Parts: sequence; C-alpha cells; structure tokens
Amino acid sequence: MSTRSTAIARGVVIQVLAKFSALPLSMVTIGIATRYLGSNGYGVMATAVVFAQSFEAFTELGVGTIVVRRVTGHGGNLERLVGMNVSFSTLYALPLAIVAGVAGVGVYWGDPIQQGAVLVLAIGLIFTTISSCYEPVFDIKVRYSSAASAEFLSRVLTLSSAASVAYFDLGLLAMCAVQILPQALRLVIQWWGARRLTDIRWVVDWRAMGGLLKEAFPLTLISIIAVLYWRADGLILSILAPPEQVSGYYTALQIAFTLTLISSVFESSVLSTINETFNTDRPRFARAVDQGYRFLLLVGFPIAVIGWPLAHRMADLVGGKDGVGAFAGPPLQFFFIAVAMTFLSAIVSDGLIAAREQRYLTTMSTINLVVNCVGNIILVPLLGAVACGIMLLVTETIGVTMSQWRLRRHGVHPLPFGYLLRLVPAGALALGAIWLTEDLPLIVPLAAGGIAYFGGALLVGAIPASMRTALLGALRPRSLDRLEAEAARAGEQEGLGVAPSGPVVGPFVDPDGVPTGLDADTTVLPETARVPGSRAAADALDAETTQLKPAAMAASGRNGGRRDPSGNSDVTDLPTMELDLAALQTIRMRQQGKYVDLRVIRRR
Repeated sequence: MSTRSTAIARGVVIQVLAKFSALPLSMVTIGIATRYLGSNGYGVMATAVVFAQSFEAFTELGVGTIVVRRVTGHGGNLERLVGMNVSFSTLYALPLAIVAGVAGVGVYWGDPIQQGAVLVLAIGLIFTTISSCYEPVFDIKVRYSSAASAEFLSRVLTLSSAASVAYFDLGLLAMCAVQILPQALRLVIQWWGARRLTDIRWVVDWRAMGGLLKEAFPLTLISIIAVLYWRADGLILSILAPPEQVSGYYTALQIAFTLTLISSVFESSVLSTINETFNTDRPRFARAVDQGYRFLLLVGFPIAVIGWPLAHRMADLVGGKDGVGAFAGPPLQFFFIAVAMTFLSAIVSDGLIAAREQRYLTTMSTINLVVNCVGNIILVPLLGAVACGIMLLVTETIGVTMSQWRLRRHGVHPLPFGYLLRLVPAGALALGAIWLTEDLPLIVPLAAGGIAYFGGALLVGAIPASMRTALLGALRPRSLDRLEAEAARAGEQEGLGVAPSGPVVGPFVDPDGVPTGLDADTTVLPETARVPGSRAAADALDAETTQLKPAAMAASGRNGGRRDPSGNSDVTDLPTMELDLAALQTIRMRQQGKYVDLRVIRRR
C-alpha cells in the first residue's frame, strides 16, 4: 500500500466523517429556518440564495484546477501560483459582490424584501472568492484536516445563529445573514490551514496571472455553464411556480445534495493524481479513473436505493409534515437518484479535464444546460418542483454517458456495469431491512438499510481487498507518518539521507518564466546519473527526472557547480546541489514500484 493511496483515502475519510457529523446540525438548521419563516418566507430566502449562488461561477474562475495541473504535471511552484491567485482574487471579490447585488435589485425590482435578501447574500461571494484560492494547497498536499474543521465548525455556527434569530425574532434578513456566516468562517480556517502547510504570500505579477486566467478560460466557461445548470431550474421554478414550490425545491436540494460531499471530497482528493498520471503514466491514469468508478458506484448506489422509500419521511422531519415538508418530499425522491448519478459525473469530468478535453466538456455541458432549461420550462407548470428532479436525472445520465464515451479515446475502460450488477443483491438487502423497520423512528431504517447494504456488498465481494486496505490504512492512526518513516529507513539503507518533506532550493524557470524553487516534480538528473551506494541505473528513475533541463545547467555555470565531462556523475555532482549551503535537493524516484518523495542530503 503506497503512501499516496493512503493519503487519498485518509483525505476522503476525514472530510466525509467531518461533513457527515455536521449533517444532523445542517438538518436541524433547515428545520429551524423553515418553521420560523414559513413556506412563503423560506421561499423568498431560497430564491435569494439560488440567485446569489448563480454568481459563484465567477468566484474561482477555474484557476485552482490549473494550479493543481501545473504543479503536479508541469513543475509549477505552488507557493507562487497560489500567491498570485490570492492577490488577484482579493481585489476581484468586492466588485463581483457589487455586480451580483445590483443585478438582484434589477431582477426583483418592486419587491424590496426580495431585493434586501439578495443584497445580504451577495456579501458571501467575497468570502467564497478568497477562500477558493487556498483549496489547491490541500489538494496537492493531500491534507484536509483544515477543510474538515471548517465544514464542521461552520455548521455549528450556522445552527447557533439560526436558533438565535428565531429565538429573538430578528426577521427574514437576519436569517439570510446566517447563510453567509459559514463562508466567512471557512475563509479564516482555510487561510490558517494553508499557511501551516506552505508559505503563502501575496505575489503581484499581472502578466503571469493573465496567463493563468487565459489557460483557465475554458474551465471558467465550464464552471459558468455548470452553475447555470444547477441554478437555472430553481430560477425557472421561481418564475413559473408559487413560493411554496420554491421552498420545497430548495429544502429537497439541501437534504439530497448534502450527500454530494462524498463525491466532491473524493474528486478533490484524487484530482492531483489524475492530472499527474495522465502526463506520466497513461495506464495508471486509466486505472485511477476505473477505481474511481467503482468506489463512487459503491457509495452512490445506496443513496438512490435507500433515499427513494424514505424521502417523504425525511422531508416531513426537516420541513414539517404540514409545512415545507409537504412540498419537498416528491422532488426529494428524484434528487436522491440524481445525486447518485452526479457521483459518476464528478470522476469523468476530472478525467476529461486532465486529458485536455475542455472543449468537448464545454460543448456537452452547454447541450445539457439547454436540455435542462427547455425541459423545465415545459414540465414545471405541470409538475412543479418534481420537474426539476426529473430533468436533473435526465441530463446527468446524458452527461455521464457522453463523457465516459469520450474518455475511452484515452484508454479508460467503459463503465463497469458488471460491478454495478454485483451491488444489486446488496441493494435488495437494504430495501428488506428498511421494510422490516419502517414503523420505527427514521434513524432506525436509515441505519438498518446502510448496514445491510455494506454488509451485503462485503459478502458478494464488491469491496475488493485493495479498497479495504486503503480505507483501513486511512483510519489507522499516524499511518502516513509510519509509511513515510519506512520509506526514509529504506533510503538510508541505500546510502541516502531522506526526509518526507522539506523546503525546496535552487532556481527553476516555471511555466510563467519566473525563477523559483525546484520541487518534487521539477528536479532533473543527468541521463547517466546514479544514486550513491545504489546499483540502480538511471532508467530506474521516473521518466520525468531523467533529463537535464537547460535552466538547471545554466544555473550551474552561474554558481560554480561541478560537471563531469564524461557524464558519469552521481547525485553529489549535480550542478544544482551547489546552489545552497545545506546542499539539499528534492528528487522523485520510483522505489520498488511505488512513488516515494525523497529529499537527498549530500554526504561530504
């Protein structure tokens, strides 16, 4: 079991546990808000939230994905790229919030209550814009404790604030203000967590930032289309249906799509690996996507199976049987199935982006957006909020099918339908457990269905040994530290002094053309270099580390580095090793078929 696999598994487990532990808090918060505001008032707040969130496409602009791709696949410097994004986003956030607020005033002209709600919620765009800059740090380092803490603490803050608003009867606008508190807290915690992992400072380089934005432009289009895709149905519903239907739609959306945290956490955790392996190891890229299919099918299938029969009871519990819950139950059933489909769309979208298929993804997303809007315009007058669930399910199915077909061009296998069939007996066991416990409190059939499903999946072999090993390794205390220590001891036996991480040194010309530090993916070796004390030749190293970059050679001339005319030199003779008094350099080696990050210390 590699350190990287365990790190990814641990990242998923930490975030999922944190978010699921916060899920009951979120449901209680929704219950307080729906009962305090009523179906009409909650519909006003839901409309404002949907409108403000329509501008979230402009908060990140796809730059975070480009940062991950540059660092993992092209040797970009993480600190510099994130610093540029932070400086730009901080200046950009306030104008974005103003534009959203002014647009809301214009759209809801003549409705001062709705206008005020939009203005309050537009402030949250400032916090979201800046906090998104720090996410690439967690994705690349595969460390998510700060993100998990932000999720849990924000739910606690929201619950306590919503209860205070209801208790002191502060009104609709105060309840709207509660909705932006999690965004503010998340910004503070993610800033603190990112600073612990790496040194991030403002970097003002408008030319380089322009290059980032240009490279991210296709992803920006995809993001805009995706946000419109998720919000257009709510906006159409608010125009063609009464506020009660909007309140039911938003409540159902909050309940069901909280579960997408599993796919989003998994997606962010494997993002750097998928981008890296596409550039360096295509078979490994295909295996990563295939394993993603299986894991997301495993955890997505029970959401549809368990969610459909229990949807009405969940809606009644959260929104009240005679209140918002009466309108939320029917669309919630379809939303649960749609959520299961979004699990697959997350992994195929990541694969297409890594494969530089942004144009295809943009075209496909645009088609889905048009189909979604047209279908909702036709069905909403007839079916109300249920129409949104039906069209979401239809378009998600189209998107997954077309994306997976395109990925086959890059060596990715078709969707494992045989694996899906193996999950059917586990789903049947879950339905049986729900039927036997349906008269008990809701938590009992939920737990019984989940236990029966995963127990059945284990019995039929749907949870393979590799997946069990990775998950158990993620749950084992300090497993990452132990694996890194073992890698360090193995390096010592080969005559290397190693550490699992450390500062980078030496000038390197990154894709922006700016000298910066070498990192694990940008270090270079002469073609015939050997590791001291090792019998392994240079061809045992990764392909990405077996060529000497001109920039590093030029640096050696400026710094008096030694070079062996014969070309037969070891790591201590590398020109870059003379660039720092501590003579530290980071190389990336393949050791026993696994990736291990090593920091080599020259021995005198």
